Amino acid sequence: MVTGEASTAIDVQHSTGPAASTMHAAASWGSPWIALIVPVVLLTLWVVVSARGLLPPGVLPSPWSVLRAGYEFIMPADVQPLPGVVTYRGAVLVHGIATATRVGAGYGLAVLLGVPLGIVLGASQRIAALLDPLLQALRPIPSLAWLPLALAWFGLGASSTIFLVFLGAIFPILVAASDAVRRVPRSYSETALMLGIAPRALAWRVYLPAALPGIITGLRLGISLAWMVVMVGELTGVDRGIGAMMTAARESGRLHVVIIGMVTLGGCGALSDWMLRQVCRPATRWAER
Repeated sequence: MVTGEASTAIDVQHSTGPAASTMHAAASWGSPWIALIVPVVLLTLWVVVSARGLLPPGVLPSPWSVLRAGYEFIMPADVQPLPGVVTYRGAVLVHGIATATRVGAGYGLAVLLGVPLGIVLGASQRIAALLDPLLQALRPIPSLAWLPLALAWFGLGASSTIFLVFLGAIFPILVAASDAVRRVPRSYSETALMLGIAPRALAWRVYLPAALPGIITGLRLGISLAWMVVMVGELTGVDRGIGAMMTAARESGRLHVVIIGMVTLGGCGALSDWMLRQVCRPATRWAER
C-alpha cells in the first residue's frame, strides 16, 4: 500500500521526468519569438557586411540607406507630384492602394471562377475529361509570357494588370479545389443521397464543406501568387503602384528603393494571408480537431 507522501513523491518525479522536459521544450519552440531568430541573424549579417565594406552599395545597399528610403516613402512630401511621373516621397498610400486594388480585383475574379469550376471538375469526370487537358496545358505558362497579349487585349493601364493577376491566382485555386473534391470519400455523397439530398445539391452541400480545408490551401497559394504577379502587371506603363515604383527605381539605380518595394510587397502578402486564415478559420475549425 502506497502512502500519500509516497504517491506525491512519485507524481513529482513523473512531472520532472523526461516526458515533462520534452513537453517544456516543445512549448518553448512554439513561442512566437522563435520566428525572430532567422530575421535577426540575417539583419546582423547585413549590418556587418555593410559596415566592413565587403560589398559595394551598388550591389547591396546599407541598412541605413534603406531605413532612410523607407522614412521618405512614408512621410508626406513637401511638393506636389507631376502628372505621369512615378512619385516616391510620401507616396506609400498612393502606390499601396493602387497595387492592392489591382490584386483584390484580379484575385476576386480568380476566386469567383476558380472555386466553382474546381468543384465541378472534381465532382464530374466528364467535365474533367473535357476541360482538364486544356487547363493543364495553360497552367505552366508564366505570367510574363501573357504580357504581350494582355497589352494587346486591354491596352496600357490597370485592366491588363488585373488580367495577369487573375491568371496567376486562378490555377492554384482551381487545382486545389478540384483535387480536394476528388479526395472526398464516396460514402459522403452516397449517404447524402440516401438522406434525400438532390444530386444537383451535392456540390454545395457535400463536396464544398468536406473539401473546404484543401480549397483554403489553394486560396492561400493564390493570394501569394497574386502579389507576385502584380509586379509583372505593373510593368505595363502605369505611374502608380509598388511595381511601377520599383521599376522606376531600378532604372535609376536606386536599389535601396527597390528593397523598400520588396519589403512592402512581402508585408502586404503576409498580411493578406493572415487575414484570409482568420476569416476561414471558423469554417474549418472541425478539421483542426
